[in-house]
Amino acid sequence: MPYVRQPWALGYPNLENLLADQLVICFGFFFATLALRPVCRSLLRHPLPWFTLQFRALVWSFFVGTTATLILSHLLIATLDRMEVLEACAKASTLLFLWSNLYFSVKHSRQLSPQPPPQARTAALPSSHERMPFGFITYDYAKRFSVRTGSRVQIVSANDVEWIAAAGDYSELHTRGGTHLLRETMKSLEQRLDPTHFVRIHRSRIVCLPRIIELRSIENGEYIVMLSDGSQHRCSRTYGARISLWLRNNH
Repeated sequence: MPYVRQPWALGYPNLENLLADQLVICFGFFFATLALRPVCRSLLRHPLPWFTLQFRALVWSFFVGTTATLILSHLLIATLDRMEVLEACAKASTLLFLWSNLYFSVKHSRQLSPQPPPQARTAALPSSHERMPFGFITYDYAKRFSVRTGSRVQIVSANDVEWIAAAGDYSELHTRGGTHLLRETMKSLEQRLDPTHFVRIHRSRIVCLPRIIELRSIENGEYIVMLSDGSQHRCSRTYGARISLWLRNNH
């Protein structure tokens, strides 16, 4: 903006050329964030420690920022020397790294924000309504699941489920009697299970709170969760706040 009245100070013959270059830079940064977004989404799918997550985000930001800067330098009207190109690469990489951290923060806040459960779907048998005073009705949480195995349909009570593991488009219901494969995603199950009895601790794990017998803190807000059946599960940093909240409310 200080050079709007003096575009020649930056090597531009007129204001139109200066604004054209600025527009190209804005579009270039926008497309760079589009290229970085699937990378950030992929990083969040893995339970990475905080330092590893930041280091990988920094490397990818540097790669995308440098590539975008080198491409833009050939599209600009102005001619940049080597030092100006290096400075532009550093600035672009820094901005993209800050953008990736903003993306992580938004996703983390969405994971922690409570969501009202949807209506019960056909994968679970209907449960009874619990009526409150003045005629209000609480949400229905899944009480039983119908698991189809060939021509057989087995009914699994939610009270028997100790933990749930992701298996692609399916979910594995682990009970004392065995493992049952349910055609439903973890996200759908998380919304339909009673949050006072079940909590998601990882992208691929949901555990039953009354079955927790030991928690071991490791690093960066992560835990090792041990259940009464002897199984151990890692609680990632993304979901660690839920375990911490449960501890505060029950101890």
